[in-house]
Amino acid sequence: MLEAQQDLQEVSMQLRHDRYAGRQALSAIRAEVIEELHKMHEENGDALREAVAPLRRELRAALHAQGEARREVFEELQAVREQWQPTIEADLQAVREARAAGDRSALAEALDQFHADRNALYAELNPLKDKLRAVTIEKGEAVTEARLAIEDKLAEFSPRLKELLEKLRTKAESIERTLIAGHNAVMAARQTLADALAECREQHDVEHAVA
Repeated sequence: MLEAQQDLQEVSMQLRHDRYAGRQALSAIRAEVIEELHKMHEENGDALREAVAPLRRELRAALHAQGEARREVFEELQAVREQWQPTIEADLQAVREARAAGDRSALAEALDQFHADRNALYAELNPLKDKLRAVTIEKGEAVTEARLAIEDKLAEFSPRLKELLEKLRTKAESIERTLIAGHNAVMAARQTLADALAECREQHDVEHAVA
């Protein structure tokens, strides 16, 4: 079990290191991109603004569509929370009263009711949370495409900017792969530790039974 704990600690630390190193690397490249953009705007700002104006309108439209889609789901989430709020508050009040009265039977019953109602609430909320994530990703694709289109248009005015943007995208993809692998390693180490703990408890129960 100690070995499993150590493995989990090591892969967790590696993941944190990779996240930090990734942020630092991307920040350095973005700083170069911003510097190049400043130079470009100083030299040919009007032409740049004119070239990307239609693309910026597409970006604003994509952002608006994403915001509207998310707002609709947020409203559904809020409606469910408001619907269940009186029930959950009543359950918690019953728990407090039973605990204050020292009535174990009533407390157990109140806790069971609270957990049942909370699970029912989550059963309604979780699909909506999944819907929110799906909507964010779906509408976010148009936002990403619009931003990339703006970058590509600007890159037509500067080979240096084109080079930096390609470098940024390649690095971002590499970091994403590294972080996904790191996350998977952490999850695997957690499962290994959980299995080791379960085995340890089982062994302890057997030894206790024999004793």
